[in-house]
Amino acid sequence: MLMNKINYTQWLKRLLIYGLGMFLIAVGINISIKSNLGVSAVSSLPYVLSLKFTFLSVGNWTIVIYSIFVLIQFALLLKDFKWYYIFQFAVSTVFGFLVDGTGILVNFCLPDVTHYIFRLLYVAISVFFIAVGILLYLETNVMSMPAEGVNVAMSKRFTWSVSTCKIIFDVLLVGTAVILSFAFFGSLQGVREGTVIIAVCVGLVMKPIAKLLKKPLRTWLFGKEEALS
Repeated sequence: MLMNKINYTQWLKRLLIYGLGMFLIAVGINISIKSNLGVSAVSSLPYVLSLKFTFLSVGNWTIVIYSIFVLIQFALLLKDFKWYYIFQFAVSTVFGFLVDGTGILVNFCLPDVTHYIFRLLYVAISVFFIAVGILLYLETNVMSMPAEGVNVAMSKRFTWSVSTCKIIFDVLLVGTAVILSFAFFGSLQGVREGTVIIAVCVGLVMKPIAKLLKKPLRTWLFGKEEALS
């Protein structure tokens, strides 16, 4: 009975941190949108689509694109596709609503800026939020976000490293967003230098944050023994 209570409490903590991680990533996405210097690679496609087809919000387009990512995983893995991967559809939906909800929050809290330095500052802040969010949700070991799921599926299917698959997938996403941007608007929209900054800097920012937060976070989530492993 005590063990069941401990497991229940642990899962509640993990889900709480998982949700907080998604919330912070969504905040970071909207701050990058606010900068008007480009969004992250994984958000570039839904953002460009939302600029053209405004009957759906960027959060709704995120749900659509992320759901397609789940189907891509199925196409890559086939019989190796685990039944519980379908819960990524629910994750996609929750994350899409978080993107729209935090968009309202960011627009309320942050003023519009036109000076290039302040726009770069917004990109830097978005990098921080995204880095912390990714760290939190990964440490919970609950469920991969659909984009990361595609990277893992590609790695299993083609026996490439996950990091190589991430680079390939990000380039495909950004390339598709760029092509659609020129097709829709005749100019580059949603993909700019901020996209490159986010792609390069999120991992770099995660390293010192992980050194600071990883051990106490694991201790709180799993106990001292897991934190030391």
